[in-house]
Amino acid sequence: MKDIQELIGYRFKDKSILEMALTHSSYSHKYGEEDYQRLEYLGDSIVDFVVADELYSRYPHADEGVLTKMRGAIVSSQPLGEIVKERGYVGYLRVGYGTVSQKTYSDVFESLCGAIYLDGGMECARKYVVSHLANLLDNAHKNYNMDYKSKLLEKFSDRVRFEELSKTGPEHAPTFEMGLYIDGNFVAKAKGDSKKHAEQKCAKIALDNKKLK
Repeated sequence: MKDIQELIGYRFKDKSILEMALTHSSYSHKYGEEDYQRLEYLGDSIVDFVVADELYSRYPHADEGVLTKMRGAIVSSQPLGEIVKERGYVGYLRVGYGTVSQKTYSDVFESLCGAIYLDGGMECARKYVVSHLANLLDNAHKNYNMDYKSKLLEKFSDRVRFEELSKTGPEHAPTFEMGLYIDGNFVAKAKGDSKKHAEQKCAKIALDNKKLK
């Protein structure tokens, strides 16, 4: 618990809240301890609010639609999950069995936020969110419009099909290779730690291809 607190940058008064924030439902079902789902529910709302508040202050000329897209790009499972993995929090997650998905990683980011809020209050939770998402907040005006899959679907509609080509690696951290087909023709393939991540990469490749119409 000491090591993970140093990584997070917050020292808990009640260590049991931290343990709960790191307890997956598979561990809870196996050993009877409370999992992080209630904390994740609480943290989800706090992360949403803090990010919305930060964006509102940082981008005074952005309208409601742009602010919503900015927030969506920051609080989605992919970036939050990546932070949890990059910072090494995954190694402290208590899992009983089964696979750990990208959604699980993002849930942990939110459950830790909820735990910090309960243990130290709103200002500590805000500090956790802002410090962890600093780069995303600073570059929100550049990154909010990077949903390549949505852009691809807008352009080609029901002509688009994604297919899983392979799944490799350990069950708790698999790598997916997805293929993209347009009008039944193979267009691109890419790998990612989730199907959605790989699909985004495929879509970007397709959108960058000037020959596709």
